[in-house]
Amino acid sequence: MLLGAPQVLRTQSRCDVVRASVRGGDVPTVILKHFRDDPVLGLDEWTGLELLGRLNLTTAPGLIAGDVATRLFVLEDLGTGPSLEELLTGNDPRAASGGLLAVARLTGQMHARTLSVQADFDLIRHTLSPRPSRVRIDNARYLLDHEERLHRWVTATGAREDPGTHEDLEVLARELADPGPFLSLTHGDMAPGNAIFTPGGPRLLDFEYCGMRHALYDTLMWLLVVPLPDELISRAELTYRIACSQGCDAAQVDSTWMRARASVVAARTVNMFQWIPPRALEKDREWAPGFSERAALLRHLARCRAVLEPANPVPALARTLASLESRLIERWPETPAFTWPAFR
Repeated sequence: MLLGAPQVLRTQSRCDVVRASVRGGDVPTVILKHFRDDPVLGLDEWTGLELLGRLNLTTAPGLIAGDVATRLFVLEDLGTGPSLEELLTGNDPRAASGGLLAVARLTGQMHARTLSVQADFDLIRHTLSPRPSRVRIDNARYLLDHEERLHRWVTATGAREDPGTHEDLEVLARELADPGPFLSLTHGDMAPGNAIFTPGGPRLLDFEYCGMRHALYDTLMWLLVVPLPDELISRAELTYRIACSQGCDAAQVDSTWMRARASVVAARTVNMFQWIPPRALEKDREWAPGFSERAALLRHLARCRAVLEPANPVPALARTLASLESRLIERWPETPAFTWPAFR
């Protein structure tokens, strides 16, 4: 394969992404991705893309070739098309809503098809280079290893920490480490900018944080993380659940479904207080474009409370978070909520 006319698409601390023309090939251009500083993430993405290719799933760009020694792999070029983020920042609410539902359906289909592929994922990953540990174990350990960060927030705000909070965090860690019937290949970083719309339909990009973990981890994008209208959240959840149910019987059982969504939402809400330090009490900063740290924390707490109402596997932690939410609302009474331009 002879390449020419490189176009730099992205340069970050961990990787470079370049589009290059192909001379005399079957395709006009390809994408080159080079992981300089984090080979673990690079090989995780390689594994996820190779596995999707073996399953004939077009969820992501196809993996064409790669070289472990140089930390470089070649991907199918999906071309240009609007991302979900671009639709949300546009002025067409129908396009933004339809785009989100299409991504929810695509994600559910991917999970339904990858519920029993742990051994295949491990084999590919081990062949490339053995991974230190499974990503879902890393997620579970992080929740417990940084428990004191949540405690610092409670202390700094004068909130009340329920005596059973530690035990509830252990419950969540077990759910993350062993998702049972919900174990599937997940994207791991479902930001709106990582979903694009091509002539062939929606596709997911940047599988750097992919891995075999709780399927509903990916649904956090609309359930919790991204500020969206409540009605659209419900539609996205239903769309995803219908698609996922095609391969996951557990998704059809209301009690099982409600506990699963509550567990991943509660765990991610705690993660927010582990990632953002209490200095946000003194000074607000940007969390995402147009969305501040304080607004993000309040959003997570409010959504977590709503999700836990019908099914609450962690009542002590819920009381701790409710106390923390009350204290933060008192401190930040005028924190503006974020609304995407498409829904203003």
